[in-house]
Order: sequence, then C-alpha cells, then structure tokens
Amino acid sequence: MPTYLVTLTDTGKWLHAPGSDFLFAYLEDDWPANVQAEVTKAFETALGMSTSIKAAVKDTSGQDVVNGFYLLNQPSMTKAMNSINGMGLTSVNQFEESGSNTAVGINGAFFAAVLGGLGGDVAPLLTYLTTEMGDVQAQTRQSTVTDSFGTLIGMISVMPVLNVPVTSFQYVFSSSTVAQWFVSVPCGSVEHQSYDYQYTVASYNYSPQS
Repeated sequence: MPTYLVTLTDTGKWLHAPGSDFLFAYLEDDWPANVQAEVTKAFETALGMSTSIKAAVKDTSGQDVVNGFYLLNQPSMTKAMNSINGMGLTSVNQFEESGSNTAVGINGAFFAAVLGGLGGDVAPLLTYLTTEMGDVQAQTRQSTVTDSFGTLIGMISVMPVLNVPVTSFQYVFSSSTVAQWFVSVPCGSVEHQSYDYQYTVASYNYSPQS
C-alpha cells in the first residue's frame, strides 16, 4: 500500500499523497467513524491511480509526467483519462485570478479555491504545497510549453446526505503565456507582486471497477 501524509487542522485532518502527485482528502473530526473509514479507504485506493494515469498519458500521447507536470491540452488529457476504466469527464470550467500577493500567498489562494469543496483549512498544508509546486515550477522551467501545461489534483469528497465517498480528478491547466509568468517568480518568494492569470479545470469522476 502506498504511503501518505497526514496534516492536522483545528477541526480535522488532511490526508495527502507525498510529492507532487497531488491527492487530497479531508476528514472532519465530528464525522461518524464509518464515514471517516470509508473516505480513508477511497483515498488509499486512489493513491494507486497516479501510476495508472501517468501510464495512460504515456500510451495516448507519448508524454512522460515528471514532478506533477503535464504538457497536455484538454482533448489530449481527456483521451488519456477516458482510456482508464471507470474514469469519465464531468465538466470543463474556466477561472481567472488577479490581485497582489506573495508567491506563497498566490499558491495558497489557488489551492484554497481548488480544494474548497473538501471543507478543510489549507493553511496547515502551505509548506507542503509551496515545496511541491516549486517542483512543478522547476519542471516547467526545464520544458518548452508551446500549447498547454498543467498539473493533476485528485480529491476524495463526501456526497451530502448519503455520506458516500466520491473520487474525482481535476486537470488544472493553462496557456504557454501563463507558463512564462509561472516560472518567473520562485514559489517561496515573500515579495509582493501583481498577478492576473487564467486557468481551466477539466474534472473527471472515477468509479473503481470491481
């Protein structure tokens, strides 16, 4: 069984994959024990999906995924994901973020937006997120982005009322223009800078096949 990390908050705990194969679940302290157990089980099952997704990307596009860095547009990513049994595209949405902040703050705000549906405070994850996005940034810097670049974020959420775990993956990607900005400021920088960037989220639900 792949190992994972646990980060505590005031109201619960994050489960997250080591490294930049981003996968997250949040367990509320006041959830019933059986719900916590089912979410943990779904998270542990999803840990193995990173290898399957990377293999699917390699098979369908010839691209190697290193340090969470993908060089795929949405159709190419969807082709790879659809080749995995139980995986299907559910939505594609565009977002824009702008303002002034430090690189650490921008990174934290980005993950707060992406992981907001899980309900946990991302502040305790900031050191981990900053380090791992630094690896994605370094890989971006070493690559030539001519079309799209992005990273994949897996999440285990809980369906309201039914309390059933739901496994989803979000391919968060942007343009080559954003790549130029992304690599220009070190992830750990504490200097304020203005920012204005757009990104797209392609969401996929995964139902493990029995």
